[in-house]
Amino acid sequence: MVPHHDFTPHGYLDNPYHSWKLNPSGVLRSLPPLGMGWHMPNLGSYVRNQFQYTAHLTLGLKIDDMVFISPEDFRRHKCVIGSSLHTKNRFEYTCVVPTHSLTLTARYFLVAEHALGCVLSLKSTARQSQPVTCYLIHCHTHNPFTSRLWEHGLYARQEAENSFAMLGLASEGDVFVHGVRAADGGPLEIGSMGYTVSLEAMARWADGKHVEPPHITQQEESGWQVRTLALPFALSLDSNQERIIHAVLARGVSPDQAIQHWENSIEKLVLAEAVHRTDDEKFWKQAPQLSGDWPKHWQRGWVYDLETLRMTIRPPVGVIPHPWDGMQVQAPRTVLAEAAMDALFLSYADPELAAEVILGHFESAPHPNLPCMREDGSYNMVADDGQICGTAPEWGYPLWCCHQLWLRSGNLSWLKRIYPGAAAYVRWWLDHRRDGEGWEIYECSWESGQDVSSRFVLSRLEVRLSSMCGQWIFRPALLRVQRY
Repeated sequence: MVPHHDFTPHGYLDNPYHSWKLNPSGVLRSLPPLGMGWHMPNLGSYVRNQFQYTAHLTLGLKIDDMVFISPEDFRRHKCVIGSSLHTKNRFEYTCVVPTHSLTLTARYFLVAEHALGCVLSLKSTARQSQPVTCYLIHCHTHNPFTSRLWEHGLYARQEAENSFAMLGLASEGDVFVHGVRAADGGPLEIGSMGYTVSLEAMARWADGKHVEPPHITQQEESGWQVRTLALPFALSLDSNQERIIHAVLARGVSPDQAIQHWENSIEKLVLAEAVHRTDDEKFWKQAPQLSGDWPKHWQRGWVYDLETLRMTIRPPVGVIPHPWDGMQVQAPRTVLAEAAMDALFLSYADPELAAEVILGHFESAPHPNLPCMREDGSYNMVADDGQICGTAPEWGYPLWCCHQLWLRSGNLSWLKRIYPGAAAYVRWWLDHRRDGEGWEIYECSWESGQDVSSRFVLSRLEVRLSSMCGQWIFRPALLRVQRY
């Protein structure tokens, strides 16, 4: 059974299309208070976080004269926001509006590479019928310094006959379309769009105050161009009635493409979620869970770890013809140490996939030392003298991890396949990482796993390595350090 807990209302969704070199499709991350969207190409310190854009879908409400759009709006009205479902495929917010006895749930998932879907549920327990205005909001930050396009600003459009709004770059650039459709066949009155810079400004607009829309070339002090585009739609909730709304944020390189992605995805949204649900159920049918007297935060932490692990297993791409461990989602790469540790943990939930992942690392590696590599075949750990490097046998004890996998499965066929690569790996270290006196060495700190740590200094160590074939000792080794 897919676990349901009181998870933290923030986190990531998997984008299986994303890779670092061949297809930087973007990383999906939550946005307070109720949002989810792309960071393109990534979020974090890689390339000094020179992102191209962020594009998030989020939600707002207006009930009577109360507006709920910015994080402060939800805090001021004492709304309770949580998450009962968080897998690598699906992320769900639950928001309780106590002043109006209303519960909103928003479940996000990818419909396709360029379409983020959301199933919105509104349920009232009030005694009388109440009108509600919802806002489907696209929050966008554009970085003109990294777009590599002939562009200067952003425009917003809404066609009267369509149930979506459009945000695009002029005069050459990407286009984003977001819109809604009533899943229950009930009436849905779509209003005129709101266009502001921030969520806070959008809250003032929804409250009936005049807010000047941003000029097409308007920029923040950082040089980034921040925009917020809201599509309002009105509906009425009877007592104990639930309304279901489908929403999609789609992206494309042109209006034609973005609209086509939106139209295709709004039609396929139910099927896409069903596929994600089946995948989640299959995984958790055999994955272990903590229950009983375990503390709740331990139970949740177990789920966080396993779902994060699922997300780091990337599909075949480029020169990697098998499922592989990307170590992390921002800029995936093959690293033997982390792959082995991840495979060992994954084996408690999906032993077949775990065995396939680590076997693939050995069988598809272009060199016997299993160098750290991107999906296009480029190496991301090259020493100052030009040597292609990989992690050492004692960093994460990859052969010990493989040994544990075999002990648990007893699969001789798998052992026979992985043995040649494992043996070649050990031979390479014995042949290429010894100095003239026979001491074992590292070419650079990255090979050791110390990664330019100040603790990595000249010293004498005894490193004990375990393998499927037995145990041996690298005698006190002089570590030759080459600092970056």
